[in-house]
Amino acid sequence: MAAKTPATIVRESAGSLTLHIADFTTAMDSGDSWASGLPNVVGFYATSTSGTSASIGTGGIGVSNSSGTFTFLFGGGGPMKATLYVLSRT
Repeated sequence: MAAKTPATIVRESAGSLTLHIADFTTAMDSGDSWASGLPNVVGFYATSTSGTSASIGTGGIGVSNSSGTFTFLFGGGGPMKATLYVLSRT
């Protein structure tokens, strides 16, 4: 479990919400997290950029949020690269 920092973060307007796109270009292990500092998160999801689109049970990616800290879970155990999409009221 390690703290990670995205290589880039793009911020886009999504109506009354803001979409933050965080690209993690360094492979991460299951349990690694990012303390985003984003308040008022309304939704989020992650996609693997390591060449797999499988479900989490067969090598895919999952993510959880606790007060703006996002923790990654990899079905195949990792390591994987990922892009995280976060919608917030900021």
